[in-house]
Amino acid sequence: MDIQTVRQVSVDYGISARMLRYYEQIGLLKSKRVSNYAYRVYDEDAVRRLQQVIILRKLQIPVKQIKDILINRDAVAAIEVFKQNIAELDERITALSAVRSILTRFVDEMQEKADVHLKLDLLSDKTMLAVVSSLSFPKNKIEERVSLDVMNRASEQLNKQIDKNVRIIYRPPATVASIRYNGGDSESDAKARKDAEAVVQAFIKKVDLFKIKPDFRVLGFGHGSGYGGWEMWVTVPDDFDVPAPLTKKTHAGGLYAATANPDFDIFQWVQNSPKYDWDPNQGPGGEEYVNPFNILGLKNVGSDAGGSMYTEHVVPVKEVETWTDEQKATIDAELAKIEKVASRGKTTDIDLATLVKEGDFADLRYADGLLIMKVDGYEGNGKMKTPQQFNAPLKIELRAKTDSTDITMQYAKGDVCFDDKQLPNQLFIKDIEDGKMEFLSKRGVHPIDEFMDIEWIIGREMMIVRVNGEIRHAGSHYAYIKSFKENPEYRLSSAVTVLTCCWATVTVEKLRITEI
Repeated sequence: MDIQTVRQVSVDYGISARMLRYYEQIGLLKSKRVSNYAYRVYDEDAVRRLQQVIILRKLQIPVKQIKDILINRDAVAAIEVFKQNIAELDERITALSAVRSILTRFVDEMQEKADVHLKLDLLSDKTMLAVVSSLSFPKNKIEERVSLDVMNRASEQLNKQIDKNVRIIYRPPATVASIRYNGGDSESDAKARKDAEAVVQAFIKKVDLFKIKPDFRVLGFGHGSGYGGWEMWVTVPDDFDVPAPLTKKTHAGGLYAATANPDFDIFQWVQNSPKYDWDPNQGPGGEEYVNPFNILGLKNVGSDAGGSMYTEHVVPVKEVETWTDEQKATIDAELAKIEKVASRGKTTDIDLATLVKEGDFADLRYADGLLIMKVDGYEGNGKMKTPQQFNAPLKIELRAKTDSTDITMQYAKGDVCFDDKQLPNQLFIKDIEDGKMEFLSKRGVHPIDEFMDIEWIIGREMMIVRVNGEIRHAGSHYAYIKSFKENPEYRLSSAVTVLTCCWATVTVEKLRITEI
């Protein structure tokens, strides 16, 4: 039996001897005396109990509630404790969000009033008084600690409150054991899910995952229209040898929007959120089998994968990117420089009838000077390519409309794609030199069946995308820009392609290329 002294435990777990004595006094821990030791020691069970206490304290669970959970080991009582603390955390998050919102408004107002000169006259400004009017402190005294109810009212007044059904959580990067079964229709998809869950349940039981990774998580997800099937991930230690038929993968982790309400459409919430959008770079969304009892080693608290008590729907998200005033000024200055150079460049108005067909179309025709193209399917795509090559840097101007999704331009290895069917509201971009992909939240939104003017500016200092004169993206981090800077003689030449997919019908009115 491994034993540790109070000093060893204190050093190993970063907890004071005084706190250890307190845990003993209230009955959370038990030490003992053994022969050949002058001091009291902790055995394996006591150390394991201490680990559970530390984890729960880090999860903001009060000591008294921890004692009730660990000593009584009542699953129902534990659920209520966790729910209560989740509710309290939600209130605190909402309160802090209100404070942040008010401070942000202060900053915005102060930036507009350049003559404040640290006199703080703004604090008596009527605009600021209106902002904080909902923070009606008792007896007109600003207390050091404001009640959560007051802060919640301020949050509602400022419309900064996240939907009560949604939590924004962070998932760290992780190693996972994965199993996938293919489907294709509702019956085979249901079977695929059942088979995948059975494999994961057997794996958790066989390796006793509760013991080797008590904080493990289980995520299940489908593969969308056209693919079907079901895949499941269960987190494992990084150095764990994953047995067949499971395979070892890496989960990127990141922010997730989560809801435990089975009737709440978390995907629609993300799509409509002005602050968050789906982030396809960090991994899939789906159903997470939540088991808060893993850390307690309770193995018989449910029948789902991992012994879960309930399921949450999760979607990987990222905050919608915004530009500062300084960044906007830099972009505007670069645009002005590019437009000046472009006015002296070589401009080619493409005769749409000369575009070269690649791929398959369900409909491809010219009518009244318009090019109309449609692809009948999800994966297949039809391309119309210029017969001549163009040298970068250049500006590509496209006037077109779509009846649903997917207007895409290509140059060299690069893409600019608006609102891919699998990536709603996203602007999808590839670097023209190395093809590196990025997804830009809420930047791919466009009108349906209305012509829009798209500009893709591939400049020496910056890549810029505009729609109807509105800047949708600007960046200077691309590989081709680095190549231009390192080698003044660098050249890149390619045809320009317009394409679509996903059953969309795209109508093109104009395609113009200017070498700059």
